[in-house]
Amino acid sequence: MNDILFDFNDIRFEISFKSYNELRSILSFYKKNFLCKINIPCKNTLKKDFLLDSIRISRTEFPTIDIIPHFSILHEFRRNSTNTKNSFNDFLHMVKDYGCNNVLLISGSKKRSTLDSVSILNSFQYNPLFNNSSFSIGVAFNPYLPDFLFEEEILRLEKKLQSGIVNSIWIQFGTDIHLIECRIKILKNIILSSLKYKTSLSDIKLFGSILIPSNQFLARFKFRPWKGVYCSQEFLESVDYANNLVSKLLKKYKQYNICPIIETNILNHDQLNSLRMILHLQN
Repeated sequence: MNDILFDFNDIRFEISFKSYNELRSILSFYKKNFLCKINIPCKNTLKKDFLLDSIRISRTEFPTIDIIPHFSILHEFRRNSTNTKNSFNDFLHMVKDYGCNNVLLISGSKKRSTLDSVSILNSFQYNPLFNNSSFSIGVAFNPYLPDFLFEEEILRLEKKLQSGIVNSIWIQFGTDIHLIECRIKILKNIILSSLKYKTSLSDIKLFGSILIPSNQFLARFKFRPWKGVYCSQEFLESVDYANNLVSKLLKKYKQYNICPIIETNILNHDQLNSLRMILHLQN
């Protein structure tokens, strides 16, 4: 048997749903299959009261499942920056009361000129919520950007870490294995330099996005690609090639102690078995 790349206990799963019943069905499936680390995104209709109620249901009805909710400034924007900051503060207090210890903060695919994740972190660095290490913020990072955009991404990440309340960095998915290795090393150096701020190195966890290939997913992605996700044509043309590349990416994650987060839906045993196969792939 090939070496296991990651055990199910070592990875997270992002789920999407359109109703509370669908949420309960997904979480029931995850609980039965001992998949206990879940992220709930903030996108499309999954926002505001629907998002908060979904987090509450997840924590109260499935208390053994660890939930990390997302907060998107784009989708949670409330007319102006002040209202949005107040809304974010309320959101943090509520999810903390529900038992969540971490929130992933993202600006969204279309950044607001008046407010983004950098400015909101700067505003919250002295918030009493973060007086101890039990509650903290995660931020996004895209290592696959072209050079001129990547330089800006680095500067933004450094400013995020300077807030002292960031304890996790969430890496975007991409298919350039050589590039990701080079830029993970850059990322590690940035984390080392952040030691002078409040957050210690040991507190900064790395998570890496994984997309599970299928003919249907690749066809949809070619028709409507996700903004900021860089996938090669070879990846999009062949499920076998894509599976092999994902396996190589998982090996890099394991090498650099990066926890995978599965962003494609795992909703049935066939999809779960596909994931099992990928986690065991070796070249």
